[in-house]
Parts: sequence; structure tokens; C-alpha cells
Amino acid sequence: MTDAASRPFAVGAVVVPLVLPVLGYLSGDVRIMFTVHLFLGAFWFGTAVLGAVVLGPVMGNLSEEANVEFAEGFVPKMNLLMEPVSVGVVGSGIGLASMMGLWASPTPSLWAALVLAIALLVLGFGPLHKFTAGMFDEIAADNTDHERLASLNKKYGMLSLVELVLMIAIVATMSGLRWGF
Repeated sequence: MTDAASRPFAVGAVVVPLVLPVLGYLSGDVRIMFTVHLFLGAFWFGTAVLGAVVLGPVMGNLSEEANVEFAEGFVPKMNLLMEPVSVGVVGSGIGLASMMGLWASPTPSLWAALVLAIALLVLGFGPLHKFTAGMFDEIAADNTDHERLASLNKKYGMLSLVELVLMIAIVATMSGLRWGF
């Protein structure tokens, strides 16, 4: 998958989202850590919206050949990028909460955010990863099974909607944190 995405892309896709939270935390500046968390979180959320609302339906309406051609470039890059981004978002959120002293007296919103973050990681590293890896394997096969590819894409799209709902819920918990709930 690294070769399909290109090695430079793969290195950047893994290193940047994982190093930014570490640098933000080591800076000791809450504003920097907040910016890192907001940047990575917005990227993750935006990608989830784009995937669930735009790309899934578009890919579902492409011809078999066009779907394979698009997926050949898209799937490896997304698979390599989004898992480190999700870890970076969750890590930066936990680090930010620590820097702000929120773990000293955690609120229900903080616990809800943590539970939702764990659920999002399980979803991303579990079934969503399984479906994208299956799509990649099918695309890379000598004789692509278009029905299986379409089935995996459909399952991925459905779970992407679940991911999106969880993300909206986690944004609500962030508002709860802001207002002291």
C-alpha cells in the first residue's frame, strides 16, 4: 500500500499527524496545542463529511473501470493518512485536556469525549480499516471482483455515516467542555 500511495506521501502521512501533537505538547503552550488539535480534528471531520456525503455516492455511480481507477489512487492514500490523523486528534485532545488541567476534575463532557474518541478509533482501526484494506486488495488483484469492490464500498459508506454521527457527538461534547458541563 505504501508503494501504491508513494513512499514520500506515506512518510508524510504518518509522521506529520503524529509529530504535531508531540510538538504541541512539548511546547507547553495551550494555544499551540489547541491549534494542533483543531487543525487535525477539522481535517478528520472534513474528510469524514466528504467521504460519507460526497465521495461515497459519487463512487457508487461510476462505471466499474472508473471506480477502480479512482480507488487505485484514493484508497491507499486515505488508508495511510486517516489512521495517523485519528491518533493525532485523540492524542492532542488528551494532551490538551491535560495541559488545561481538565483531568484534575473531569466533567461528564470530558468523559463522553474520551468514550467517543475511543469508539472512533475502534471504528477506524477495525471495520473501516478492514473494508479499505479489502478494497485495496481487490483493486490490486489481477482480476478485480467488481461486485465485491462495490459491496465493500457500500459497507464503508454506511460506516462512514456512523463515524460522522460520532464526530458530531464529539463536537457537542467539546461545546459541553467549553460551557463547563
